[in-house]
Amino acid sequence: MHYNKLILILIFFLTGCYQNEIMKKKDYIFGTIVEVTIYGETEDTSNHAIELVFEEFSRLHNYLHPWEKSIIQDINQSIKKQEIYRTEDTEIFSILKHNQELELITHGYFNPAIGKLIEAWGFHADKFATGRPNSNLIDNLQRKLPHMSEINIHNGYINSKNKNIQLDLGGYAKGYALDQARRILDENNINNALINIGGNILALGRHGDRNWVVGIQNPRKPSSIASIILEPGWSIGTSGDYQRYFIVDNQRYSHLIDPNTGYPANNSQSATILFPPTESSGTLSDVYSKPLFIAPEELKYNLAKELGIDFYMIVMADGKILISSGMLNLIKWHEKIDKKNITVH
Repeated sequence: MHYNKLILILIFFLTGCYQNEIMKKKDYIFGTIVEVTIYGETEDTSNHAIELVFEEFSRLHNYLHPWEKSIIQDINQSIKKQEIYRTEDTEIFSILKHNQELELITHGYFNPAIGKLIEAWGFHADKFATGRPNSNLIDNLQRKLPHMSEINIHNGYINSKNKNIQLDLGGYAKGYALDQARRILDENNINNALINIGGNILALGRHGDRNWVVGIQNPRKPSSIASIILEPGWSIGTSGDYQRYFIVDNQRYSHLIDPNTGYPANNSQSATILFPPTESSGTLSDVYSKPLFIAPEELKYNLAKELGIDFYMIVMADGKILISSGMLNLIKWHEKIDKKNITVH
């Protein structure tokens, strides 16, 4: 299953005397590599907790899939047919209401209602498109741009008068899964763990006497551009144009669609944000990286400030780096960076 971006952030596991106290499992879920690492617990305790987390990941994979059989597809079909979708599933009401709030506070840069645009660009498939879609189709879809606010969500049913709505929660699901994984690990008294869903990472506790360390992918090389120490409870998320994309006539088209144009955003290569511990920090670290990636350069700083993002690094299309002072103080560069190419906010 292919969700948004599919970002690779390299994880540097510290070696030494603690290595034999680490248990980890890796699998392919949400269309990306998923890995859970637990430190300092017995093998049975770790394996039990890890299996519970992966069961939840598989459930959410099937539950929120944007184009295969799922509750999202059922809702989309009901909206398309102008029918009322009835359910006693309270989780989906909570998720959709949260997505409505997120679209509003991100000024529409995060808009999960534009599944038709994402599909038109060929990203609702295991193999991406090899050519540009018809420009008239894209322009027409953009003119009729739907919004989450047009979905009526009540206890027991969901409906909308706008047939152009097609939900795609790919920009939300992996972050939501991080928060669910944290809840499961907390309930099972796991104090030290690292959860990685395609580069959306949440740290619990520490790795022995040290914090967890992760690397930030260079968007144009198979290596990390920098590393960062994750304090307990912190999460990190990246949106980038370098995994889910296709190239036509030397032009890169990624899955990160700008709702304001209907076309893939192209002013950035990647946007990475670090988020402090909150109940939904995993979700927010996933969602908020997208507005910073998509928004025009002149709006990125104010948008970050408005959303309360104090730690971010954006690699622009020309390779220049916009970085917050807080983030600059935390990262360790792995490459020599010309200071002239860095703008500190």
